[in-house]
Amino acid sequence: MAALLAGAAAAAPVPPSAASASTGTSNSVTLITGDRVMAAGNGFRVVPGPGRQVDFTSQMRQGHLYVIPSDARTLVAGGMLDRRLFDVTQSERTRLGSAA
Repeated sequence: MAALLAGAAAAAPVPPSAASASTGTSNSVTLITGDRVMAAGNGFRVVPGPGRQVDFTSQMRQGHLYVIPSDARTLVAGGMLDRRLFDVTQSERTRLGSAA
């Protein structure tokens, strides 16, 4: 089941049925967990990886969008997993840089 999220959502769990008004071109980033984040316009959509039943928290920090799956939240909060692994903005920049 896909989750649609607002691009500037606060650090709160986002239900799978939440919707955004996305327009424009789409960019896709696959997180280390296998979940895909597709950004378009001012919004984004998250598609959980195969067989995963998780929800997602989104955060905007210093102009970077972080999308953190529920099964990684505690590990990120406890410093056991690096938050940068879920930095969609940086991952997209890196992907575009390597495609050029």
